[in-house]
Amino acid sequence: MLEYSVFRLLSWLAPRLPPSVAYKLFGWIGDISYWVLPRRRANVRRNLSMVLRGGTEGLGQLIRETFREGARYYYDTFRVPALTDEELEATITLRGWEHLEKGLEGGKGVVLVTAHLGSPVLVAQILAVRRCRVVSVVEAVNPPQLLELMTRARGSRGIRLVPLGPSIFRVLNESLARNEIVGLVADRDLQGSGVRAEFFGAETVMPSGPVTLALRTGAALVPAFTYRRRDGGFLARIEEPLSMTRTGKLKEDVRLNTQRLAAVLEKAIAEKPEQWIVFESVWPEGAAEDRFGAAS
Repeated sequence: MLEYSVFRLLSWLAPRLPPSVAYKLFGWIGDISYWVLPRRRANVRRNLSMVLRGGTEGLGQLIRETFREGARYYYDTFRVPALTDEELEATITLRGWEHLEKGLEGGKGVVLVTAHLGSPVLVAQILAVRRCRVVSVVEAVNPPQLLELMTRARGSRGIRLVPLGPSIFRVLNESLARNEIVGLVADRDLQGSGVRAEFFGAETVMPSGPVTLALRTGAALVPAFTYRRRDGGFLARIEEPLSMTRTGKLKEDVRLNTQRLAAVLEKAIAEKPEQWIVFESVWPEGAAEDRFGAAS
């Protein structure tokens, strides 16, 4: 309940602060989090060590900046309801819209797959502004009041949010059958049912849901990523639909295409590793040390 109380305070505060003030304030909150959350700090070090392929130059600064970006991410999340459509359009530079339109032309929906980069929650609102029908999967969190608080902010423009659960594939299948957009984050296996893939040169478990959903429904699998700009705005980049390998064996196709998607995620994350906001370890403990030595 303490965590819920903190987030409730942030949800009240965020819409009332101008970005110039808020980004400084939430940057300081990120610095405090860096010091008081040693386990998460170790996880971020492990993750970024893998992204940097064992390089240590600037690693400490990248870790600190990741915590700042994480705090700013929550500010962005909670200020979404207070932004007008015009303010959103002015804040976001969007590239590759034609790739999304191409995916929707197939009539079987789009699995829009991303990573925890920049501020995907805020930038996703541009899809709703442009009258797209969007359903997004969210991680079930406790207490329920916290999930409700986050859902209200993220779904303020009609984006439908569905918690992970037993009926999730049925809901997403129905959405794709209506030629809607299903938004999924693919850089962390939340359900523990993923497939093994090489990611930044080391094996880990990647979520299989995005690829499985696209293969079973015929929906286009479209990668999209967001980055925070120095001026406080955002760059949103939608990439070409991923061409799917189909051997006729679903299990093998899921493995092959998940590996291809992992390569796309690698490239996107490597562009701005400090904006990769993942505070849980993506690789098994000791993976960085095994691959790159104790210095990592």
